[in-house]
Amino acid sequence: MSKIVLYDQPACRGNWKELTDSVPNLETEIFSQTARSLKVEGKHWVAYKDKDLNGDFVVYGPGEHNHLGSMDSKIVSVRLVKEELGNPDIVLYEHIHFEGKPRHVDELVNDLKKAGFNNLVSSHEVKQGVWILYEGLHLTGRRMITFKGENCPDYRQFHWNDKLSSLKPLLNSDHEV
Repeated sequence: MSKIVLYDQPACRGNWKELTDSVPNLETEIFSQTARSLKVEGKHWVAYKDKDLNGDFVVYGPGEHNHLGSMDSKIVSVRLVKEELGNPDIVLYEHIHFEGKPRHVDELVNDLKKAGFNNLVSSHEVKQGVWILYEGLHLTGRRMITFKGENCPDYRQFHWNDKLSSLKPLLNSDHEV
């Protein structure tokens, strides 16, 4: 069984809250913006700064995370990563609504420019795995996370149209992303 334990003190000490499934609003658990450290068992978890699994995020893999850095006292919602992380596959499309030239990607790409696809992506379909998309080259800048079965037909709704420059699949070996 996968679980995340949130602690209100660094180094996994103090009051704690154990969760075994996604929680779109930690206010319902009386633990919103309280976590200062955490422990993950089983699968990865995504911690978000906004309600409803939105906003800036950090992905935490199995193990203890004694200090949360930019997420310290800012976690408002959490999502259990239920997807299998092997054999990642995402299809990037040149135009909105899955139109134009498609590109299948199954591994980390630091620079879509080298693939002739930099700043051209306007929609995507996730076939397998969990993907983190970056606005900047070499996995930098604003980012978005997307899960198997999630299809994004129009990047304009996120102000991402023609801005994707790099991406990576979430791997079982990732400790923190």
